[in-house]
Formats: sequence, C-alpha cells, structure tokens
Amino acid sequence: MLHGLRSATPLLLLLLVASRASPIRAEPGPQLDAELSARAIYQRVLANRFHASVQELALVSADRAGREQPLRIQMLWRRYRGDSPESDDGIVSRTLIRYLEPADLRGTGYLIINKSDTPDDQFMYLRSLRRSRRINLRNQTVIGTDLSIEDIVPRELDDARYERVADAYEADTPCYVVDATPVEDANSQYSRFRLYVEPEHFVPVRTRYWDHAGVEVKQLVAPPERITEVDGVWIPVEARMQHLLDDSYTELRVMQLAPNPELPKSFFTQRQLEQRKLRLPASLTRNARAF
Repeated sequence: MLHGLRSATPLLLLLLVASRASPIRAEPGPQLDAELSARAIYQRVLANRFHASVQELALVSADRAGREQPLRIQMLWRRYRGDSPESDDGIVSRTLIRYLEPADLRGTGYLIINKSDTPDDQFMYLRSLRRSRRINLRNQTVIGTDLSIEDIVPRELDDARYERVADAYEADTPCYVVDATPVEDANSQYSRFRLYVEPEHFVPVRTRYWDHAGVEVKQLVAPPERITEVDGVWIPVEARMQHLLDDSYTELRVMQLAPNPELPKSFFTQRQLEQRKLRLPASLTRNARAF
C-alpha cells in the first residue's frame, strides 16, 4: 500500500521559488535539545499541520538549458482521526489533485485514498481518455516537474523508522537532523530521506532523498524566512526541489490556502475526479488566504 504518499504538512506541504541551499555548516554544532529522540522530533513535525486543506499551487520547472515550464495545480487533502466516524472503514487520509494550467492538462488529476491495513486506492484521470483508471502512483510525477506525488502528499509517522544524526546548520539556522527510512509497506520510491528541522516551529527547511541504489537524487529546500503562520500552523509558502542527476529544478509557491475546511467524502470520489471542473462551495474557501 502506498503509505509513502504521506508526508508532514501538505504540501505544504510542500513550496518553492527559493534560491539554492546554502552549504551545511559542520562546525560549530548548534545547541539543541539533546534529549529529543528522532521519532519525537518527527512527531512534532507532523503535529504542525492542518486536519484538512484546499491549496492552489504555482510551479515553475526548468531544465539544465534553462527552459521553463509553468504549471498550476489544486490539491484537496483530509486526514481522518481515529475518533472520526468516517475513519471506521480504515481510511487514514484522502487526497484529490487537479491540474489547472496549462490548458492541455486542465482537468487531469489524481485521487489517493490511503488506508491503514488494506491496499490504498489510487486513480488517475486523463481528459483524453474521458475516464479514470486505477494506477500505481509510486513513481508518478507531477507532470513536467521534479516532484513526485509522494513528495507532496503528507506522510504518517509509522511510514518510516527514524534515527537522529548530528545537528547541523541550514542557511544559518540551527537544525535537528533526522534520517527516515521508509518501511517496506510504505512502498516508497526512496530508500531514505534526511530532514533538517528548524527548532522553533519544527518545519523541515531541507530534505535530501536517496534512491534504492543509495544515490542521492533530490533535495527540497524551504527558506526559513518564508515560513508563515496560518491558523496556528507554520508552513513554508515557497520551496525548491532540485533533481541532482538531471540538473533540473522545480520552484513551487502556495498561491492560496484554505485551512481546515469541512471536506466531505463526496469530494474524494472517482465521479468528482472525472468532473470537467471542480466546483467548491464558497463556504469551503471563505477563509482562504492568498500569498
């Protein structure tokens, strides 16, 4: 099951337009809480998130020749707590992603239903086929970008094992550093990833990714100065994913965010995925914030 499609703040996670990362300083080491375990640090990362969100994201990808491709997507996400009536069927979270631009991708989208103890349901809708189909999204990328679906859909705590390594600086910010190794059931495309977590709000400001051959393939950087508070949750509104092998990158920016809207099950169905245009009631986005 694709539990690897879950990560800390939606997309928040996830969010770009940042400059390249400053080098990590090895000395002197930052003075952080030595008693916090790796799992406790990651628990705090996951605690800093909404239970639901509607986001509009702008992405710009560039290859090694500097050719750029703009893209806009809309993402609906909801996590179900254990005491929620809707969690009785084993659903952990639901995600719906729709392309808004460019015009030739408009309407294309994904539906991901993460389950606790049975295989996840994953569907892709292609406008050219006029229907959705079940698909393994493990290696599916956001079309034309350096981001995979796994990179932008929030993870859960039990999707990995954690080890705390030496604290370090990222862009002059002292950070906890945690290595996360996805468990087999997570079905992740990565063998491990390393998070640099700033200690004030427990937001990862840099994440490095290794493939199953042990090669570091990507890094995601979120500038500390672009971490913003929304309804008590701290999110990076810009970030940059760099593909180290292809020498390409994708910059992502949160354009609009509606925190904790009431998203019913009916928004996360194949029928909704196949709609020509996703129409959300004004009440859902009334508290949306623009960036």
